[in-house]
Amino acid sequence: MSYRGLKWKKFKFTLHPIEFEKIFEGLEYFIVITNTRVDENYEIKDKTSIFSRYKLYYEKIISGEEWKNDDWKLNIHTSLTDNPKYIEYERFEHNENGEMRTFKRSTQLEPVINIGPFSLQVDHKERLSVMFYDHKNNSNIGLEISYPKEIQYLESGNIISTDNLSTHKLYLELITRIKKVSKKAKAKRKDSLSKPNFWISSKCINGVNNNVMIKQNMITLE
Repeated sequence: MSYRGLKWKKFKFTLHPIEFEKIFEGLEYFIVITNTRVDENYEIKDKTSIFSRYKLYYEKIISGEEWKNDDWKLNIHTSLTDNPKYIEYERFEHNENGEMRTFKRSTQLEPVINIGPFSLQVDHKERLSVMFYDHKNNSNIGLEISYPKEIQYLESGNIISTDNLSTHKLYLELITRIKKVSKKAKAKRKDSLSKPNFWISSKCINGVNNNVMIKQNMITLE
């Protein structure tokens, strides 16, 4: 990475898998791997793998079952860009079991949109919160997309706003589309109604109310 994010915009949501795929229709985007090494022949071409992955993740959320064993692999941690030219890959060699292999690691010239899971939990004051990560994954109920408000280039130290970057416009468009098919969440618990900071589609509410954490904490999303 040739920069670091200083402040971040974050948006949390839960959509039905069909709705999730539909919000990407007609957009210029690519799914990119930036958080781990990749094979030396890796190219940025993927535009569809996230849809099948989200379907599996969503089905686990609404299954009513606890996460076990390798279920953590269902979590989604990936990135989006609107232009592959913003990401460069440097080759390096690594010894694996006595064999030298070649991989690539990324350098981001401009920010990507980060995608990851988010959790709804009851905090120490008995409030519903989406601010914490559940290492057991049982509280995971949707996705968060994030994008830096400002970045600082590592070499020059210059700080710039990301408002005019094209990937920021993609981030805003995704949020606009998500809001068109969802609403701000409302949650009832112990006769108290709260508004945790995420958006949810009406198609998802019944399913997510079957989530293991939701049931254990006697929460009802409305």
